[in-house]
Amino acid sequence: MIINYVKIENFRNFQLLETTLSKLSIIIGENDSGKSNFLNALKLPLCINDLDYRSKRLVSSDFNSDSIKNFYKTLHEKPRDSLKISSSIPIIKITLRFGEIKEPYEKAIVGNWLTEIDAKPEYEIQYIFKPKNEKDFIDYALEQIEGYDEENENFSFLIPTEFYDYAIISTGNGKTIPYNELKHITINSINAERDDFSESNSMKSNSLLTKLLEKKLDEKEKIDIYKAYNEFFNQIKEQENFKKIFNQDPEFPSLNNFIEEIDCIPNLANLKNILSNITLGYGDEFLYQKGLGQRNLIFILLFFQHFKDNEACFNLSCIEEPEAHLSTNNLNLITDYIKKSVLKSKSLFQTIITSHRPELINKLDFRNVIAFSGNKAISFLDVDDFLINYLAKRPNFDILKLLFSNKVILVEGPTEEMFINTILNLNKDNLHNIDVISIGQKGFKTFLNIWLKLNEGNKEKKIGIIRDFDNQPKAKKEHHIYDNDETIFIRTTEGYTLENDIASTGENAKIISEYYLEIEDVADFLKSSKAENMMHLCNVIEKGEIKITVPKHINEVLMKLV
Repeated sequence: MIINYVKIENFRNFQLLETTLSKLSIIIGENDSGKSNFLNALKLPLCINDLDYRSKRLVSSDFNSDSIKNFYKTLHEKPRDSLKISSSIPIIKITLRFGEIKEPYEKAIVGNWLTEIDAKPEYEIQYIFKPKNEKDFIDYALEQIEGYDEENENFSFLIPTEFYDYAIISTGNGKTIPYNELKHITINSINAERDDFSESNSMKSNSLLTKLLEKKLDEKEKIDIYKAYNEFFNQIKEQENFKKIFNQDPEFPSLNNFIEEIDCIPNLANLKNILSNITLGYGDEFLYQKGLGQRNLIFILLFFQHFKDNEACFNLSCIEEPEAHLSTNNLNLITDYIKKSVLKSKSLFQTIITSHRPELINKLDFRNVIAFSGNKAISFLDVDDFLINYLAKRPNFDILKLLFSNKVILVEGPTEEMFINTILNLNKDNLHNIDVISIGQKGFKTFLNIWLKLNEGNKEKKIGIIRDFDNQPKAKKEHHIYDNDETIFIRTTEGYTLENDIASTGENAKIISEYYLEIEDVADFLKSSKAENMMHLCNVIEKGEIKITVPKHINEVLMKLV
């Protein structure tokens, strides 16, 4: 069983966002794209554990600012339309749909949430935060804006949330879902700001360890712990200073019989209290004495250990930036652990992670990726096998640069990458923000299709493709179809490869030949020794020892982007 569909309305930066989820979902996006807000939205309809408590009552800043502005703009309209005002009231809704329900115990969890969508039975719940009394809310809002200009931008501070209340309902019948049903669907999270996991003043690690121990101990082991606890207490009582606490008083012998009956007995042993006195260590040190990376690694391992095999309820486990503070070796370890843990986990376990590290994203299967851009959530579930295999073989390929850079140039190999970066670095007076990425092959169409899926229609994002002709006119035509001369710019060499075009442009052949002592064929020289000769040429160009003319196909792309 998984949550396979999410719809968020009017929550923080999301005015309307819809997306699908899988058993393992990887959320990517630029800073401030809403990755953390997405996870916080999921906490509203689900039962939250005490590792990350969050109130389900919201405040004004939780509302999408555009929905607030739209509401107050509608209030200002003359004549006032009560139906239009009512429909513009900012209401936060988080809708979750459950799918892949196979076992009877899974159906027992969601059975009361049945609804019909597109003539199909579905199981759906919704968190809704709306005014308790619509008329009272509107009357108060009208009083608040009295005297404000219609264009006033401070309306975001005027949502009176004291008039609001929340409910978690079944969308099928609109009825509130009781806690004894909701407690079987939980969300557990490791936030990005988790450096206090094992700090001595908070000890979240102890709480997680206590839960894990309680779950793993069998009845015999629990009884043995209780016995050991009582033996420990008896040893305390045998200490001489402990016995002196209740001495007989010779001045009042009549009290001796009473004092003899006073004794200390252990409180009724609570297993959780006993176990909470255990602190995590690593090697010979307390965990809080270790570095942040080691603590983060252990936190994630414990987190998965506790939740992945839990059969008592459905667990949605969320980890923000699992790569935080991790070395290369530990990142490889935790990436593989997450992937295999999800594959081997019970049916009531689902995982969402957010990440900024391409190697983690590539290894966890790009089909699981959901990219946030504006109000869009783009799923890559339907990408072809070629890209999946490509990324698996090149885990360090920076897919995030391709998707999110404002200006990016794709080239076939390292020689093109070196040459273009050298040309960009020659401009000492201006900063450039162009990423040049070598894809290590000739075909660009798959990468263009991925880029378009996220960035089509966004005029702030631009991509250039610089490719070799390789005597393949058909491939040239297929690639140049993508060129729209606005955000996508495709250029192909006139000659066979870049090296041929460098040699045939202007006086380049003569200049390079003279510098390298009468080279007969400059193109062959640049192609030989793999990238070594091109690297040397780039070095002397950047040092100003020679000056060459940039080939036309490269210059045109740079002019479009710069």
